[in-house]
Parts: sequence; C-alpha cells; structure tokens
Amino acid sequence: MADSTYLVPFASSEVEMIEKKSRFIGNVFLVTSEEEALARIAEIAQRHQSATHGVYAYDIHAQNVTRFSDAGEPKGTAGMPVLDVFRKRKITNFVCVVTRYFGGILLGAGGLVRAYSQTAAMALDAAGEARMAPYTRLEILVEYPYFEKLKYLLSDFPVRESETAYDLDVTHTILIPASIRDSVEAAVSECTAGRAIVTEGETLFLPERVEKDG
Repeated sequence: MADSTYLVPFASSEVEMIEKKSRFIGNVFLVTSEEEALARIAEIAQRHQSATHGVYAYDIHAQNVTRFSDAGEPKGTAGMPVLDVFRKRKITNFVCVVTRYFGGILLGAGGLVRAYSQTAAMALDAAGEARMAPYTRLEILVEYPYFEKLKYLLSDFPVRESETAYDLDVTHTILIPASIRDSVEAAVSECTAGRAIVTEGETLFLPERVEKDG
C-alpha cells in the first residue's frame, strides 16, 4: 500500500510569544477533513475577535488539500511561512492558526516571516508528532481449551485493542500493526494446532507517537 504511513500532530497545542510588543498565539490541531480544519479556524477566530490577524495553514492527507492565508499581512509573510514549518517536517492532517495582536511596532517582511515561523514551530513542538500507521483487526475463533494459551501468546505482540466474546467457542478480536499480521496469524495457527479460525477485518490508521532524540 503506497503512502502507508504518514506524520501528523500528536495532540492539540497552544503557545504564545511576544515580538516587539506584538502578541503571537499559535494553535495546532489534528484534523482529518477540510471541514474540520475550517471549523477549528472559525473556533479560534471566535475566541480572538479583537485580534489584528488570524493567519492559518492546513493540509489534509486523504483529500489532498492544502490551503493557507496571510489574513491581511503582506503577501508571503505569514501563511506560507507557517505552512513551510509543517512541510519541512513532513506533517499532514493539521491545521495551524497563528493569531496576532499588533503591538504598535512594525516588524517588516523579514520580521513577520520569522515571527510566524517561530510561533508555528513552537506550536508544533508542543503538539508533538505521531506516525499514522495501518492496523488490522483480526477475529480469532478458538476452542476453549486453547484460549489461555492464545492469550499468553498474544501478550508478546503489540496488540492495540482486544475484545472477547464467549459462546460455544471463544471469539477473540484484536487490533495489531498490519506489518505483523502474517506473523501473528502463523503464531496463532501453531499454538492452536491449526484449529483456530482467523478472519481479517478492517484496516485502520492509528497514531503512534514519534519520540524525538534529545
């Protein structure tokens, strides 16, 4: 599967910095649609109705949509610098809003680029990064005598979720990284002497936090 993993913000964040008496507030959100991005932009605008500028940038992986706005700042000094922060770190499924309260001192084009870039970078650092990776849901139907052995086996794998239903046999449903699906299925077959019935379900993309060195 092409593009099977991609980077996104791990969490929402809000940061603030002062540059020559102008107040810059950066907000980052994880979003999965343009509609959600626009709703976040509107939410921040409502919160800061008296602000001078509400600059934003967003990128949506599934919809292949990228947008940005200088929000009244000189062209190329605000929205694009914010977007570039995320592009350089290959982050998608985000919306970043940088709100500015003008402090009375002009920053100049270079000063604006630096201020908006720095605020966006601070907000992204505060949000953290996560890698969206594919997970596969497996439904394992197994006879009762093998169930405890199966649970012990699965404890060695990075199972994200599990659910058990008891009937004539046991149905144990798990969510695992798609990359180890074949290994899990082979191990289940071996530990149950081939008596388990494994059915593959949906594939989901879930965030795995990326830890930065240092």
